[in-house]
This record gives sequence, C-alpha cells and structure tokens, in this order.
Amino acid sequence: MIEANACDQKFIEKYSVGFEAFARYAEKFTPEFVQQQTGVDRHILHAMADMIADSLPKVVIFPGIGLEHQQNGVNDVRTIACLATLCGALDIRGGFTWPEAMGERKLSLCDEISLRDQKPIGADRFPVLYDYRWECHTMTAMNYMLGQGEYPLKGIIMTAANPVINNPNSSKVAKALSSLDLLVVNDLFLTETAKLAHYVFPAATFLERSELHFYPKYHLVALTRKVAEVSGVHDEYSLWHDLAHRLGFWLEYFPWENEEQVNRWILEPTGISLEELQNHPEGIVYRPLRYKKFEARPFPTRSGKVEFTSPYLKELNLSEISEYIPPRYLRHPQNDFPLVLNTGARHPLYYHSRYHNIPKFLKALQAAQVEMNPADAERLGVENTERVRVISEIGSVEVRAKIVDAAQLLPGFVEIPHGWQDGNVNLVTFDNINDPISGFPLLKAVPVRIEKVLNKKGNVHEA
Repeated sequence: MIEANACDQKFIEKYSVGFEAFARYAEKFTPEFVQQQTGVDRHILHAMADMIADSLPKVVIFPGIGLEHQQNGVNDVRTIACLATLCGALDIRGGFTWPEAMGERKLSLCDEISLRDQKPIGADRFPVLYDYRWECHTMTAMNYMLGQGEYPLKGIIMTAANPVINNPNSSKVAKALSSLDLLVVNDLFLTETAKLAHYVFPAATFLERSELHFYPKYHLVALTRKVAEVSGVHDEYSLWHDLAHRLGFWLEYFPWENEEQVNRWILEPTGISLEELQNHPEGIVYRPLRYKKFEARPFPTRSGKVEFTSPYLKELNLSEISEYIPPRYLRHPQNDFPLVLNTGARHPLYYHSRYHNIPKFLKALQAAQVEMNPADAERLGVENTERVRVISEIGSVEVRAKIVDAAQLLPGFVEIPHGWQDGNVNLVTFDNINDPISGFPLLKAVPVRIEKVLNKKGNVHEA
C-alpha cells in the first residue's frame, strides 16, 4: 500500500508523526517474507491490499480478542492502528472509533496515589503495564509468593478470578497460591482456586445488585436492576467497605454506606440521575456520536497526533516502531516440539472457566479437546476422539483429539480451548516468555508434541 501510494496521504501528513521511519521499516515486509512467516499465500496478501485500497477510507479493521497474548501482542495491535491510519479510517463512521467519556467520577486512586515508592511487583520489568493500567505483573507475583521476589508476598484477597485454571503454567500457580499464609477468595462457586483458599466468601451475583454499565462505543450508560437477595451474601462494595471499616481507613476511601450511594457519587457530575436510569432500563445515550473529532482537538497522545513511532517507548529502551518479533517456534525450531499450539478460542457456550457447571451445556462439550488438521492426525496415527497427551517444555495435559476440516487449521497447528479443569491447557503454557511491552504471557504459538496415551496394558485408550 505504501509503495503504491494507496494511502490517505493528507490524513497522514496532517494528523500523524513518524510515518517516514515506519515506511522504511515496512519495506522488509514483502508479500514473500510475510508468506514465509505466516503461511498466508502472497496472492491473498495482494488481494487484501487491493481490496483495502479500493475502499479507502471506508475500511473496518478489528483486532479481535486475545491478540495480545503472545510476544508481539502490543505491537500487533499498534500495527493494526497504524494500518487504520494509513487508510484514514480513524474516528469515522465504520472505522476505528474514538469514544468520548461521559464525564463520570472515577473510583480509582491511581492519579492521587502513585505507589511507585512501594515497588509494585513487575513495574520495573514492565513499566508500560503500570504506567497505563496501574497493574502489577501477575506472573512475576507468583515468583514473589514462592520467595523469589524482592520482598515477601504472603496474603491475597481475590475476587472474581480463577488463576489456577486461567493463568499460564497452572502447576506453578497452584504451588504459589498454596504457599500463602492467607488466601481469601470471594466467588460464586467453589472453583479450583477457591479450593486452595483458607476462607471462601459467597459473592453476590449480578441479580443481587444494581450495577452501572458503560458502553463507550455507543455513548450509552445503563443501570441493571437488583431482583434477588440471599441472606448472608454481600455485594462487592460491601465486602471492601466493611473491611476498610475494620482496618480504620473507611472515612478517606470508603465513605459511602452502600453501592447506591457510590453510583450516585459517580453519576453526579454528568447530569444524569440514578432515577433516570431506573426509569430507562434500556439505557440513556449520554452524548451524540461525533466523528472526526481530531479536526478540533488533539489525539490523546503525547504529540497530539497518531504516533507511528512512540517517543515514550523509546525512552524506556523499547522499540519506538511496532517491531515484529518472529515467534519462538520460528526463531528456535525444536525437533522435540514440532507442532504449534494456540489457546484462547472460545466455545460459544463457555467464557473462560465459567458455565462449565451447567448440565445442559455439558451435553455439548464435556471437556477440552485438541483440534487437529487431518494431515497431522494421519501422520501421528491419531483417530478422532482418541485420548492423547500434549507436551511442552512446561508440562503436559491429556485431552481427546478432535479432527477438524482441513480448512479450519493449517497443518502443523493445533488448538485447545482454555478454562477447563479436565484438560487444563495452561498446564503447558509459558509464564516466563512475555510481551516486552505489556508483560503478557505466551498463550499462543506454544511449541508442543502429541503422543498417544497408553493404558496400563500398553494399549491405546479408546473413546
């Protein structure tokens, strides 16, 4: 597109910085090189470029879900944003949207209390994660629990999370959580994580509370309605409110008596009342959608423009350009692990580790499966529904094979959904190979091999 000048040059010149450096870096990504790296035929790449060029600027480019869970995660998303910029498809109808905030109050204290002097876990290794999201690095935290950090991490109060199933290197996660002096879990169900806890609190469902919901893409705010109450069960705010009272800092940080008061405080500057939302369960549009706002105000970046190159990342000794790092299986091919495992695809009935306890859903899928291309299955002598062992450098997991249509998976690649106790794919995923910017773990493109599972008599397990 750049070579053919099939870009929105006026938009690039007026509203972006760093294009020249980006264009120079892009020169190496010939269709032949990209075909070699991805397996996508160069003729398809040409056809995609032509289709985009013919449609400028009416181009929709969606990064999808889970793209960040690998070593190129942040830079892949950056590159997609750069492609939208080349197309002039930013903040236009049908393109990349730039939502406007409602103007509500924020409960986060991050702007008031830095906590950097407290040495937040992982902020030294992955400063972008802390600067932009105020998050510690979960994988590094597991090392701290195991006594391998700068200071001890001895206790956790956890709500709405199941890391024993959903975090990489699950065996290490279970070991780390089991080593804590105090683990408190607030959840609806006795999850694999909750089973390790010293105390389990029963959490309130969405039916037992009224929640504010914001839909920035549509500039919509809505309030769900409380329809049930179970004696002895506290909503999320009450848990932290009561704990703060016990610890003596409630006046400063938890002055509201209940969640309704919190919601009123959040909404107060917006001019929309709680009563209005109660009367409009479908939600209220808080501001009409407007496009091309960049014509009147700067983009929310340091330069005020779209940044093909990032001075902020350069200051942190990270690549200012959305640099491509070839995946590990291409950089360091291993004969012992000839297949490439992807995780994270969702079955329509399930979401992470949720809903696996619904009997009707289990009639459709009872456990995780490894999806395989027919050519790989034939080469390995694996039959459909046969039990196999998937092995990586981290560990192994036993699942049944599902041989899919050849059009669904490239040869050499396999897929296992995550979130399952029976066939927990995160027993084989890496926690120590991370995106250099976000610190996110390698949950995709994991080198593995597949072996048949033999029973005690040395025979292959049948379906």
